[in-house]
Amino acid sequence: MLNWSEKAWRGAYEVDALLGYVAGVPTYSLAAELSLNQIVHGQLPASSEYPRALAESGARRWPLHADMSLAHARMRAARGDVVGTVGQAAKAVIETAHGQACQRRVWVLNEKKLVERMGLGGLHAAFSRVPASIPGLFAWVESLRSALAIGASAAVIS
Repeated sequence: MLNWSEKAWRGAYEVDALLGYVAGVPTYSLAAELSLNQIVHGQLPASSEYPRALAESGARRWPLHADMSLAHARMRAARGDVVGTVGQAAKAVIETAHGQACQRRVWVLNEKKLVERMGLGGLHAAFSRVPASIPGLFAWVESLRSALAIGASAAVIS
């Protein structure tokens, strides 16, 4: 645990594919747990500070992940792959939220809370109105891309 926390202070992290996490879990989550948790027994090195290097590297990297996920969502939409499109789109929303959390230097461990705390909670509704036609699905992804680019929490996606 301390190894990944130390790496977070240098701005280094990996994203591990952990079951139950849509965008994967960044290894700096261990540093976040140390910062957010209350020690029940014994001692742990505690720090509520968010590492500047991590804020910088995460704010650069996560948007690249989100852009790639949106590109895959567009490709899948063009093929009429509704499930794959929605999966990649959801991943892009969470990746965008991770990038914003890094930029703001805020620790958040839960993906739903992450999306909401970063002001993207309004996008939940868009995922209940996903069109099945190829043109509609493609337009839906483009609307989502626009909403993520402006960071609108109450974005309306038709």
